[in-house]
Amino acid sequence: MRVFGVTAVLALVLAAPATAARVSPADRTAINQTLDAFVNSAIKRKNVGASYDLVTPNMRYGVTRADWNTGDLPVYPFPAQGKTFHNWTVDFVKPNHIGIELMLSSSKGDSIQFFGEVKKLHGRWLVDSFSPSATFGGGAVAGPHDYAAGASGGGGGNGGITQIGSDWIALPVILLAGGVLFLFGWLVYVFLRNRRRVKKAAIRPLEPMVVRKRDSA
Repeated sequence: MRVFGVTAVLALVLAAPATAARVSPADRTAINQTLDAFVNSAIKRKNVGASYDLVTPNMRYGVTRADWNTGDLPVYPFPAQGKTFHNWTVDFVKPNHIGIELMLSSSKGDSIQFFGEVKKLHGRWLVDSFSPSATFGGGAVAGPHDYAAGASGGGGGNGGITQIGSDWIALPVILLAGGVLFLFGWLVYVFLRNRRRVKKAAIRPLEPMVVRKRDSA
C-alpha cells in the first residue's frame, strides 16, 4: 500500500503542468504586482501615465511619454472590474520571459481574454505585449484592426469593438441563394430544351409507305 501511495503522488506531480511549476512564487508575486498596476492604469485608462514604466521598451516603441499620457498607447482599453488580477494562467515559460493569459470582465457581463507576455529586465517584470485574443458576451466580434492603438482612442462607446450589421450578415446568404437559383434555373432550361427536341423528333412525319399491288392472276 505504501508503494502504491508513493506511486500515486509521483503520478500527480508529473501530471501537473510543467510550465506552472517553473514559475517561482517570488516571480508570480512580482508579476501580480506589475499586472495589477498595468490593468488599473493602461487597460482601464485611468492615470495612464503610471503604466509607462511598467512596459518594456519594445512595447512602447515609437510612442513618446507624452503620447502615452494622453491615452495614445498600444493597449486595448477595457473597463475591467476589480483591483487585483492574479487569476492569470501560464502559456509558456522561457528564461526571464513568460507568456500569460488573463480573463477580464466588466460590470456589463462581457469579458475579454487577453494574451500577454512579460519579461524580466534589470530585475523587474515588465509587460512586453498585451492584446485581446477572444471576446465573450455582447454579440460583438473583434478583429485585429479593432485592437490597433489609434482605433481605441480614449475607450469611448463600445471600446472600439466592431458590431457586425445585419446587412453584412445577409449579403453572403443572398449571394448563396442567388447561386442556387441560377443553377436551378439553368437545369430547368436544359430540361425543357431537351424535352422540346424529343417532341420535335417524335412528331416528324413518317416516310410515305409504298404499297405494291399484286398482279391479278
